[in-house]
Amino acid sequence: MDDPDDLPGPEADRSVERGETYNHAQHGRVEVSGIWRGVNEVDSARNTNQKEVIIVRYSAEQEGERVDELTDTLDEFLEAIE
Repeated sequence: MDDPDDLPGPEADRSVERGETYNHAQHGRVEVSGIWRGVNEVDSARNTNQKEVIIVRYSAEQEGERVDELTDTLDEFLEAIE
């Protein structure tokens, strides 16, 4: 974390973990099935000022059917679960 763009921002305490469930503003209860930083899958991610885009993949139930391929950037996901 020597690069200033990789240092945690003021909201670094906000994190998402793979396998955990969250209340999403648009989709209701969702489960995180994957977190991707570049081409690498990671177990968790924190809200940071990183240059790399972090993608959160999650599943939800819509109209009684499970939808597994929903994705947001980390920032979009954190905003939706507040």
